Order: sequence, then C-alpha cells, then structure tokens
Amino acid sequence: MKRTIIHTSKYKTELAHFAQSATFCTVKNLQTHMQFIWESPAAKIFAQALMLLLHKIAMAENPVYRHSPKLRDLADGLLSTDTHTQALAELTAFLKANKEINLEGYVIFRMEEYRAKLDMLLYTIMKKINLSKH
Repeated sequence: MKRTIIHTSKYKTELAHFAQSATFCTVKNLQTHMQFIWESPAAKIFAQALMLLLHKIAMAENPVYRHSPKLRDLADGLLSTDTHTQALAELTAFLKANKEINLEGYVIFRMEEYRAKLDMLLYTIMKKINLSKH
C-alpha cells in the first residue's frame, strides 16, 4: 500500500472535492492535511487525478484565468499536449519518491514549465483578440 499526505493552505475546498471523487483510494481527513492510501495498481489513476487538480490550481494562481471561465476552458486544451504528459510523468516520479506533497508548493516550484505554457497560451489568445479588433 502507498500513502500520500497532501497539504494545502489555500485550496482546502478543491482538495475536499478531490477527496470525495477519489473512489480508487481510502481517504483520511486529518486536521491539517489529508492522507490518501491506495494499492499499487491505482498509482497511475491517483497521479492522473492529482494532475488535474494541480492544473486547476495552476490556473487559479493566475488572476486572468481565475476570473475568466472562457479562458479556463481554452486552457483545458493543454491537458491533451506533450507538456501535460511530461508534467504527469514528473508528478508520478515525485509521488514514488515522496510521501508528502504541498499543492501550492508543487505548482509554484515544480510546475514552472507547465505554468509558462499556460502563460504563453494566454499571451497567444490575447494577441489574437487584439489582432481581431484591428
């Protein structure tokens, strides 16, 4: 059995929703964190689900995505790219080597390239909007 402890200070609601949908593992809701326990075959499913949560947090950390549902929908297109696949592989390796993860810290420090792609996508969209106005 594998155990992962997830900490967050800003995204407790999102983590609670993640825990409710995590039917592939056992969840212990503790005062300061949540502990997820799963069997080895569910490791891939756990990593994929956690990556979706991290993607949402990466967008929530960007004020433009946070306030624009249309841009968030467009940014969800990043989920089907090599950037997402690479970030998922890095997360999977991180989960194998570590028992704890802080959501905000992981997004800020380990998903720098992923966040840069989100920013480039935003820049491209804004540029297209400006060009269409002219």
